[in-house]
Amino acid sequence: MRFRGKYDIFLDILKAASHNTEGSTLGFVIKEASLNSQQAKEIVIYLLEIGMLQFNSYKKTLRTTRKGWRFINLYESLTGYVPTNNIQSLVYP
Repeated sequence: MRFRGKYDIFLDILKAASHNTEGSTLGFVIKEASLNSQQAKEIVIYLLEIGMLQFNSYKKTLRTTRKGWRFINLYESLTGYVPTNNIQSLVYP
């Protein structure tokens, strides 16, 4: 597996949460984002706090919010200009 930065992981979680129109369970998000449960829970809590994810307590599902979708679209368009896998090889003076 390739190295993923923080924002790559955010992207994977947000995409996994948007997989279903009614939301996705935490277990599904963990599996789709290829994270262990502790990592996923910490990041999901953060994404909930900043409003990129929404939790439905009745259905026990996570959904990507409009703000989360904006992040997905912006991040994917930015990575089209600067591939994220080449960032590690850049040398700064």
